[in-house]
Formats: sequence, structure tokens, C-alpha cells
Amino acid sequence: VIEAVTEAVRIAEGRTFVLLTSYQMLNRVGDAVSRRLGYGFTVLKQGDLPRERLLELFRSRPRAVLFGTDSFWEGVDVRGDALSCVILPKLPFRVPTEPVQVARAEKLEARGGDAFRELSVPQAVLKFRQGFGRLVRHRSDRGVVLVLDVRIIKKGYGRSFLRSLPPGVQPQIAPLPGILEGMAGFLRRE
Repeated sequence: VIEAVTEAVRIAEGRTFVLLTSYQMLNRVGDAVSRRLGYGFTVLKQGDLPRERLLELFRSRPRAVLFGTDSFWEGVDVRGDALSCVILPKLPFRVPTEPVQVARAEKLEARGGDAFRELSVPQAVLKFRQGFGRLVRHRSDRGVVLVLDVRIIKKGYGRSFLRSLPPGVQPQIAPLPGILEGMAGFLRRE
């Protein structure tokens, strides 16, 4: 993940959101990527500054990358060239041991349902769509969403995520070097 994020941020020349599913992963990946990128990039991490200040800095600084968790998956609007890449290292499943999640799962299973397929997958698909939606906020916006979680193609439920993509989006599935090469070509085109 660290190598993929670093290379993608370089290719996109910053202008990247990295949306993570935990603060632990945010700090681990954010710190490692920051060290690898060096001084030519502005690395912003949720928790270092208030959300609005992070967004203000992201919009105003060239070669900026923002690492965020839950609150950056939705309700964040960065239009135009300031944001050209969104990276989703993991599919956004909720923690199954959260008390509210446990209660909902137990209720569903008590009725004979499948908590994973009927609760966890739909919740994650909705959040995935919200994260994906950070990239295209206006008709003229364009860019790349890089999903690093292989479960999207290796697990049966991955089709639910792929089907949720906006019309016209053409997923590219390939080993990382091929994806990064395609990403560079796409971002160079007007």
C-alpha cells in the first residue's frame, strides 16, 4: 500500500486524497508516504488540523496529498484540478464489533438474514460510492480512483462494488505497474 500510494501521488503530482478506514492505518501509511515523497509535496493528515483548514491547504497548495478517514469519505467538495486522484487502500467495511453494528447484525440474523450480505456489504458499497464521489464534483472534473483492495475482484461481493460505479466508468484491472502506467497516460491527456 505504501509503495502504491507513493507512486500514485508522484504520478498525480499530489492532487490526491487517500481515504482510509482507520486512524492507525492513516498514521502508518501517511507517515511512511510522507518520508518517501520528501519535501516536494505537502502531506496533510486528518487530526493534524481542523478539517476545513486541511481542505483549505489542500486546495491552495500545489502537490498536496490529504490522508483522511471517515469524515473525508463524504461531504467534501474539491472541484477542478486540485483533486485528480482518490486512493482507496481498503474497501470501507465497518468494524463488525462496533456495538451498533453488532446489534443490527444480531437483529437481522434473528430474522434469518445474512448480516454480512444484507448489512455489511450494502453499508460498505454506499461508503465506497461516497468515497468515489469525492473525485467528480462537477461535470468537467476528471481523474483516477485507485482501489488497492484485491477483494473487489477476488470475492463474490466485489461485484456489488463494481456495479455501484457511475455510468461510463471503465474499471481497469491489472497488476500495479500496469495500473500506474495507465494512470500516468490518462492524467497526461486533456
